[in-house]
Amino acid sequence: MLKLSKPGLIGGVLLGFLCIFNSEKSYAASVTCQFLTGTTYSTSGEWVKSHDDFVAIIKMFGAGGLKLPLKNSVLGNLDAKKIFLAGETKHGKVYLLGGEAGVSGKSIKVDGNQMTIYDGMCTVGFGG
Repeated sequence: MLKLSKPGLIGGVLLGFLCIFNSEKSYAASVTCQFLTGTTYSTSGEWVKSHDDFVAIIKMFGAGGLKLPLKNSVLGNLDAKKIFLAGETKHGKVYLLGGEAGVSGKSIKVDGNQMTIYDGMCTVGFGG
């Protein structure tokens, strides 16, 4: 008959928690969006200006693009092809939509009486 000593039992429990912690970390998901164009509108709906200097937009969001962590429920929304709020950054709220062509993203920021919307394509990555 196998007997577990208290130190062995405690070590087993700690090992179990370590495995669970590492498995959650390895299945973490994130989304990275590359925004290349943008448009500013007044909050009453008038088109104010276009942002088509993609080099300036890339500098604004970073060379690697905008990266956000995702939760499991977010992945379900992508599969269901629903528009949903994925997160918020200094550049505004980021909305995603999963579709046949991939994941579309919009970063929307309201500043005073103007709203700027940046459009881009996103990729979902898994793991640390």
